[in-house]
Amino acid sequence: MSKINELWNKEKLPTKDGIYFANGESFSFLAEFYPYVFIKKGESFNLVDFLNKNPDCITTIDIFQKIKIQMGGTCLLGEGSHGSEGFIAYISSDEKLNWVIYFEESNPFINAIELPDKFLEVESSANYRIILDLKNPINIVSIKGIEM
Repeated sequence: MSKINELWNKEKLPTKDGIYFANGESFSFLAEFYPYVFIKKGESFNLVDFLNKNPDCITTIDIFQKIKIQMGGTCLLGEGSHGSEGFIAYISSDEKLNWVIYFEESNPFINAIELPDKFLEVESSANYRIILDLKNPINIVSIKGIEM
């Protein structure tokens, strides 16, 4: 079992901006959320090594929303224990983790709408939206900025 699966099963996530796949692959994200939203894929990294060097970089999660996806599975949205955190997870129909995206400063993710061609638009409580491809979530397709 991969480290991210182990954490997920305990309702915990690492506090490092990135995407974590159930097979153990992890990629960092360079993410800024104020005053403008900017997200860029970073390098792959070893989650076990990261947590060995940073054992306190763990947060407890709360799931706010569960959205059934037409192609199968469920999107889970929520926050971490520090309040400024947010995550987007995609689980299979048998409730096993496929992947989870975590941001330390995004604010909680509160809603999602499935779009055509297996895309998902996810809304943060900070009033911006991220569109991602459910089949290839490492590539954030677009970001709709904060509307003030």
